[in-house]
Amino acid sequence: MYGHSPKLLAPPLAWGSKGIPVPYITPWSGERISVRTLTVRRDGTGLCYSDETPADRDAHGVLWSRLDEAPGRGTPNFRSVHPLRQRRALLEKLCQVCAGPASRTDRGWLFLFRRPTPVVEAWDWPEGVHCMKPPVCLGCAAIALRHCPHLTRTVAVRSRKPRPRGVFGDFYSPDATGSLVARSDGCIPYGHRDRPWFLASQLVVELRRCTVVDLDAELAR
Repeated sequence: MYGHSPKLLAPPLAWGSKGIPVPYITPWSGERISVRTLTVRRDGTGLCYSDETPADRDAHGVLWSRLDEAPGRGTPNFRSVHPLRQRRALLEKLCQVCAGPASRTDRGWLFLFRRPTPVVEAWDWPEGVHCMKPPVCLGCAAIALRHCPHLTRTVAVRSRKPRPRGVFGDFYSPDATGSLVARSDGCIPYGHRDRPWFLASQLVVELRRCTVVDLDAELAR
């Protein structure tokens, strides 16, 4: 039996005159994308950075998008996520808002979703659902319910076995001049044949051994 997650250790960064909370995984305008060194490997078999380091690839050999680390600089982009912070939060089970430990009980880690349509629910949802949003702690779940416009019809799910399944990002290929061009975006599972030409920007996890829980009751406790 696991206890509930500890209380919020530190508040998330805030922005604007109203002090809107900014999640840990949110990128800021002062965090610049670094694509200038993206190129084709010398043997022509895929993407690489001309100044690549081991940190640019994950444990499955997938190349990841680069973005500066400067949270709080500029203005937040709530429509996007920071690649490194999103991946770290999912792998280490950190709260996507405050970066503290996510809530974990004997039913698993806590994830928040918008309520799906009845058709989706009929497909044994949420068991096996693919997710790109990291879990949350209980303190930040309450914050998210107050401030996030996408959680007006919230479903709280606990998963005992969230496991990495693949990545979301962009497919690249050289054009007639040899320059790299982003052709399309999408998700691929780890081990996909097009992995060498894929630049990841978000980790995708599959949630297993799921239970839909009463978030109001958990917050009340």
